[in-house]
Amino acid sequence: MRPSSVVLSVCTALALGLAAAPAEAQLDVSEPKRFEITPVAGYQWGGTFDVGAGSGLPAGTMRLKGSFAWGAIVSFLAQMGSAVELIYQRQDTDLEFDPVSGGANTNLGGFAVNYIQLGGRQQFGHSEKIHPFISGSLGVGILDPKAEGIGSSTRFSWSLGGGVNYMFANGRTGLRSDIKLWSTPVPSGEIGVWCGFYACVAAEGTDWITQGQWTGGLVFTF
Repeated sequence: MRPSSVVLSVCTALALGLAAAPAEAQLDVSEPKRFEITPVAGYQWGGTFDVGAGSGLPAGTMRLKGSFAWGAIVSFLAQMGSAVELIYQRQDTDLEFDPVSGGANTNLGGFAVNYIQLGGRQQFGHSEKIHPFISGSLGVGILDPKAEGIGSSTRFSWSLGGGVNYMFANGRTGLRSDIKLWSTPVPSGEIGVWCGFYACVAAEGTDWITQGQWTGGLVFTF
């Protein structure tokens, strides 16, 4: 083979390779993403519930102080802007007691609230970068007092919320902001008795720990 033919063959191969590279890169960018991982951090507030005198304390109100919260969201992306999400959120704060009879609030020590939930997210709108959404989830709330001799309590909980995703031009990273309402039922300490023809039934009442939360995070898609 002549040297000129060799050079021509090499140049042709390089040209075809360079032409194919942008097409391959464009194909990679246009491929739909299947997963998102979003580390989040923000502020969590609220969380009060009443206790009766039979709970070992005077009648009053337990209150969780607002504080920093953090966690992560793993999203499994589906069609039409929907996603199934696995959520973990944690708040480390203090528990305060406010007696009904008056007097100063008492700090009962450190307290952690953990939420582990499975839920869904539905986006709406037609923007390529900005995606408002609504969300909801069901799972457990783990109430973990730090005082010695008091164990943690795992209870059913749920959340409702909404927010917005903003995706950067590369399509692989973005920002997410959520506002959520968390709710967890706990025993109220009050006993109710109902009597019928055959027997009487006693049952403990239920109170709800309701918290608000705002978080923001960096979205990674793949």
